[in-house]
Formats: sequence, structure tokens, C-alpha cells
Amino acid sequence: MRLRLTGNRGFSLVEILVAVMILAMAIVPIISAIGPAVKTTAAEAQFAVFTNQARATLYRLLSLDFATLSANQSDDVDLAALFGSAAEANLENFLLNGKLHTPTVAITDASGGAGGLLRLAVTINQVRLTTLKADY
Repeated sequence: MRLRLTGNRGFSLVEILVAVMILAMAIVPIISAIGPAVKTTAAEAQFAVFTNQARATLYRLLSLDFATLSANQSDDVDLAALFGSAAEANLENFLLNGKLHTPTVAITDASGGAGGLLRLAVTINQVRLTTLKADY
């Protein structure tokens, strides 16, 4: 008695090519959607780092006494003069993606000439944080 196989024994080359083409058509939009998402994630991470660094510098400014801040009023404060030394000022510098960033500090009179209220602003790239400090 001889056995005869009936039915399909596997996939034909045409079926495999059709399946690969359908997968390729589905994968291309997915891959093209991932690129902008990765760029957005990197930009958001960079923005978060700048915000946290600016906040840390702002808190450090708030810890200084009012007289020191008032004596260093300027739109571009010299951090070494403000913090007392270049070593202390260099603590505000940070490295991100191989690039050194230094915050810009501005201290201005916010009292309208009456004295006793200063506006402190810290800017790092596109991030700018401000607060007020009173002499009390």
C-alpha cells in the first residue's frame, strides 16, 4: 500500500512574499512615528534638566542675605562676586550632552525705587525662573 500526501505541505514563495510586504507596509509608519517621539522625549528631558538647575541656582540665591544681593544688582550678575569666589561660582556650571551650561542671574529692584524688594531671575537657555526677596 502506498501513502499519498494530500493538502499543502508548507507556504509557497508567493505567500511568503505577500506576508513580508504586508509587514513592511505596517512597520514603515511605526518606524517613522518613533523618530519624532524620541526627539520630543530628548527635548523634554533637556527642559527638565534646565528647569531643575535653574531652580537650584534660585534657591542658592535665596539663601544669600539681602545686602549681598542688593550690592550685586545687575542684568548679568558676576557669579564669582556674588558667591564670593570663582570656585563657588563654578558650582553653578553643569555639563549636558557634552556642552557646558552656565546660568545667567539678574537681580533688579522690584520695589519701584522704595527699596526692600528685589527680583531674582535665573535663565538657562530657554528656561527663566524668577522670584522676589524682601528685606525684612
